Amino acid sequence: MTRSAPLILMAILSLCAATAAIAASAAEPAQRLQRASGLWKVTPATSPFSWEICVDHERDRLIDDDLWSDFEQECTIESQHRDGDSYVFQSSCPGARLAGSFNGDLNKAYTLTADTTMELNGKSEVQRMALTGEFQGACPAGLAPGAKKMRSGMVMKSIYSKR
Repeated sequence: MTRSAPLILMAILSLCAATAAIAASAAEPAQRLQRASGLWKVTPATSPFSWEICVDHERDRLIDDDLWSDFEQECTIESQHRDGDSYVFQSSCPGARLAGSFNGDLNKAYTLTADTTMELNGKSEVQRMALTGEFQGACPAGLAPGAKKMRSGMVMKSIYSKR
C-alpha cells in the first residue's frame, strides 16, 4: 500500500497540472486572438493608412501585431469576457489602461475597437482606435509571413522575428 500511494499522488498532481495548464490557456484569449493564415487587409476607421499583412496563424497575435506592440510582455489582462464571436477585455499597460472589444470571425472578417486611457497634464485622456480586418486569400509571392505592405506600397519587414 505504501508504494502505490506515491503513484496515486503523482497521478493527482499530473491531473492538477493539466487542469491548471488548460485554465491558463483559457485565461489568455486576448493574447491569442489568431487570424487564419493568408493575406489580411487591415483598415483603421480614423486613418487613410490601411495595410496588408501576411499572417501565419501559429505566430499571429492580433492585438500585439495591429494594436499595441509588445502587448503580451507589457500589459496585464485584468478582466475578459467571451460570448460567441465577441470578446471584451480590460488591461493595464505601462502608463495607460487599454479596454478593447473584438467582434467577428478570425477566418473571414473582424472589427477591433480599443480605448486607451492615460493621464496627460493631470487629466484623463482617451484615445479611440477602431479597425477592421478582411481576409483576402493567399499571401502573394514575395510577401513573407509577418510582413506588412502599406497602402503606399512600402513593405515593412516581418514582425514575427521575435517569435
